[in-house]
Amino acid sequence: MPPKSDITKEQIIQAAFAIVQEQGLEMLSARNIAQKLNCSTQPIYSLYGNMEEIKSLAYQRVVDHVRYSMTTYEDGYYSPALNLAIGFLHFAKKEQHLFRSVYLSGYKSYDLDQEEFIGEAISMAYLRHSKRLNSASEHRLKRVFLNLAIYLIGLGTLIHSSTKKLEIDEAIIMVREMYETLLLREKEEMSCE
Repeated sequence: MPPKSDITKEQIIQAAFAIVQEQGLEMLSARNIAQKLNCSTQPIYSLYGNMEEIKSLAYQRVVDHVRYSMTTYEDGYYSPALNLAIGFLHFAKKEQHLFRSVYLSGYKSYDLDQEEFIGEAISMAYLRHSKRLNSASEHRLKRVFLNLAIYLIGLGTLIHSSTKKLEIDEAIIMVREMYETLLLREKEEMSCE
């Protein structure tokens, strides 16, 4: 009987997250996790049934990190919702492998009619702080969130890929303008009802 391994499930997921953060989701394998933990692949497969389970748990940890990263930016000049958007842009610039793993890998697709998109709950709560949106319906708030999220992912992709030379300050101005445009549109539509 082989000796009992001291490797835990949590250590495996931490190592998996570190690999995704350093190299990307496509580099996640039992061999790379074992190398990171300085062990064989045996404890990995004995604690988890397959790599897909590990990948799914690592992906969820990455999504949790996205949510956390979005909330770390604070500037008293901006609204809470705009601070969240700016926090996302900083995440896209700083955590390129994580950004790519969540938004560009195609690993998970979201059916927005059936499930919540990444950051939706926190974004909706922050949008509710806006004086111009505090009486808006959930449907309207969700529309603002989705429009802003799609715009942010596009800007994040430009920052990530360097397809267009885009400095973070320039992206912040663009997000502010889009946010104001979305709020204005919602205010106009609410006044017409």
